Amino acid sequence: MQDRINLSLPPGPSHIHDAVQRAIGLYATRLLDLAKQNAGGLREADIREAIIDAADPALTLLCTETWSTCLATAQSMYWSAMRKSHFGRIMVECFAQLLPRSDEFLNRERHLSRRIIPGFLTALHQILGDDAYSQNTERTNMLVDTLRAVHGDAFSWDEVYADPICQTVVEDVLIGIAHHFADIAQRRDWMIDIIGAQMPATRDEAELAWTFGDGEFHAVMNALYGDLRIRLDSPDDRAGLEERHGAKDITHLATLFDALKKDHEALRHANLI
Repeated sequence: MQDRINLSLPPGPSHIHDAVQRAIGLYATRLLDLAKQNAGGLREADIREAIIDAADPALTLLCTETWSTCLATAQSMYWSAMRKSHFGRIMVECFAQLLPRSDEFLNRERHLSRRIIPGFLTALHQILGDDAYSQNTERTNMLVDTLRAVHGDAFSWDEVYADPICQTVVEDVLIGIAHHFADIAQRRDWMIDIIGAQMPATRDEAELAWTFGDGEFHAVMNALYGDLRIRLDSPDDRAGLEERHGAKDITHLATLFDALKKDHEALRHANLI
């Protein structure tokens, strides 16, 4: 019966169910041993001493193992869900070169933690608003569905990233949100707070010592806007951007780049990065 109940549970509750069963078994064994020592009798004081008041290394180990297992399960489910968020994936790809690969450990000198992704997407969602976020999600889903139908088993995400539609979605988003960074210091602090608050829990020592701060904010922004910054320096490319997006939006983009440069210089001058 217990096995049938366990099989019907999703992974997280299943781990907790197993832990409860192991704890019950642990205490049942302890009480049976105590009863044998007392000719089958159990006093309240004996039960309290054996179960409630006793320091129990076995139970401590059980709790630690259960926490680790549940944490690993939660992180695995989160990353699985993230891989299904196509729009989020193409936006994160803009700074993916700063993240450790799946077979790498976090290196503070070279990497940003992958744990910034939830907060980054939350911040992007709030800046865009529900309607724009949903529209871009639909555009990306349609592209991915089309490419999967065309390529079948040969489908790869590199084809998505290289597709003009994908690049247009990213361009539209980045240019469309540029005006929200008019007060760059305020927006920087806001993003640091959101990303820091939503970083998933971890037991990895390198990850625990890592924080998302001023320098990391600029690293993300430089990666997001690096291509557009280069294109804006080209008169021909700038003219093309203005024709598609309008001179006002491109002025906002140029203003953002100036603000990022000044903010970075001010932070360096204050020895904050």
